[in-house]
Amino acid sequence: MKSSLLAAGGLLMLAGGAFAADLPRRMAPPVLAAPPAFTWTGFYAGVNAGGAVGGDFRAQTTAPRPAALPASRAEASATGFVAGGTVGYNYQFTPNNGLVVGVEADAGYSDIHNQFRVAVGTGRSAEGGLHTDTYFATIRGRVGYAWGPLLAYATGGWGFTEIGVRGTATLPGLVAPLAFNATVPVDGYTVGAGLEYLITPAISVKGEYLYSDFSRDIRFRAVGTQFGVRTGLETHQLKMGLNYHFNLFN
Repeated sequence: MKSSLLAAGGLLMLAGGAFAADLPRRMAPPVLAAPPAFTWTGFYAGVNAGGAVGGDFRAQTTAPRPAALPASRAEASATGFVAGGTVGYNYQFTPNNGLVVGVEADAGYSDIHNQFRVAVGTGRSAEGGLHTDTYFATIRGRVGYAWGPLLAYATGGWGFTEIGVRGTATLPGLVAPLAFNATVPVDGYTVGAGLEYLITPAISVKGEYLYSDFSRDIRFRAVGTQFGVRTGLETHQLKMGLNYHFNLFN
């Protein structure tokens, strides 16, 4: 009798274990990793291109000047294009949304130009061209606000280029027109604003407006006489850019 009871109990225990093994097990919920915080902090480099959509070349006579040459001022509209490279660094104070500050430098080739013809009185005239067939560079600070991958910013700093002038001038007493060809380095301030958007974690596109105002006083000698001229360039540029972000510290 005892043997029968023990055998029956053993069978019940084995059956219960098998039934429990067939029941679905309760699993712990998977642990989801939080997405990394988004930040603009890091170095970047890229390319840019755009055009001068407004502005002027300026020239104004200053002392010393011959008594026969009256005080005068001339302006000629400036149009053309710029293209080059960009390097910079951003720092974002809080991840995802927040204040972003940085510094950016760009340099490249510019072809901003105009043709001119000037006549002053009887027997005095000049014709030729003004151009920046040379470099155009800026170094600027940036401050803006980021909403995730979108950054709106203002920028300002210093810029550098060269103004070239070539042509001929006719003056009383000269048998043949006087030819001239000179290049003058100029510098001044530049300010603007833009929008930049990260289309991938490492690549961004931007659109930017920059206003620049350059000038310089120069002295030169022609036909044995000293001349003084204040020359300058004012430009309104619209530019597009493509940047690669290294994010070395993220």
